Amino acid sequence: MNPRARKFRSHREFICAVSVLTLAAASVARASEPSREVRPVGEPGGCESHEASLLKQAHPALRVELAECYAQLGRSASAWAQYREAAAEAHEAASPELEALARSRAKALENDLSYVTVRTWKGQEVMVTQDGSPIDEAVLGTAIPLDPGSHTILALAPGKRGWSKRIELGSHGDHVQVSVPVLPDDVNMGPDLTAAPLPPPEPVSAPVVDSVQRTLGLVAGALGIAGIATGTLFGVKAASDWSDTKEQCKAFPYCGEEGARLAQQAKTSALISTIGFATGIAGISGGALLWFTAPRAAGSQERTATTVGLGVGNVQVRGSL
Repeated sequence: MNPRARKFRSHREFICAVSVLTLAAASVARASEPSREVRPVGEPGGCESHEASLLKQAHPALRVELAECYAQLGRSASAWAQYREAAAEAHEAASPELEALARSRAKALENDLSYVTVRTWKGQEVMVTQDGSPIDEAVLGTAIPLDPGSHTILALAPGKRGWSKRIELGSHGDHVQVSVPVLPDDVNMGPDLTAAPLPPPEPVSAPVVDSVQRTLGLVAGALGIAGIATGTLFGVKAASDWSDTKEQCKAFPYCGEEGARLAQQAKTSALISTIGFATGIAGISGGALLWFTAPRAAGSQERTATTVGLGVGNVQVRGSL
């Protein structure tokens, strides 16, 4: 850094230090003056000018001046909060004199602070405000420092009727307890027309089990028809074998070797026919049960056509939904 820049920087730091000390001295001098007439902020003679200065330039010395103005107006809680914030800002700005001043002023006000404690019913989710400012849920049930005077406590919850209470908080250590009751339902509340419309419902596809069960029903029915066809075929064959057996058995039951063979063949065909008919009846019954008990998609209109074809040694089933 060249000598000229170093000289400029030193000069700027000196001006800043003198400004901080001047503001601190002015704060001490103003605090020793007689108290002004107590006026609420917002009326002529309030602290609007100090608030405007602090908005333009956030400086711990300006915040101390605002705190002193609040203290002279009897707003002890506001003054105490500003002193504490000014002490934190002075600490960050490495201004120990101003930090010590702010901390001592805040300490002196602690015995004069007035408090309000707001309690809500457990399990009831409500938003509580004090004079229009939300109260953090974490401090509900604890003593909150407030300026003396009139305050309005308001409790709100969706779908519930609001509740409010106006309190008068005295000075010099007053403490007011406020209990928020269980809020009743607001029966007169209409639908929220400002809410976003609900999205259209997604189309519901037909259950997969529907098609699977119906397919199984068709298969079972086809096997049943095949069983009936098999039973019919072997039944005809059994009848034919019995007819041939009788021709070989002139002195029944003595039929000879050929007659015994035809009799055994007739019995086998009859047994296969019986099994085929039993299987066919079971298959058709099971297929019908699966088909008619399959779940249907809501609102669907069903059209069913089934064609059954019989051939030599095969069965064909065609269906459409």
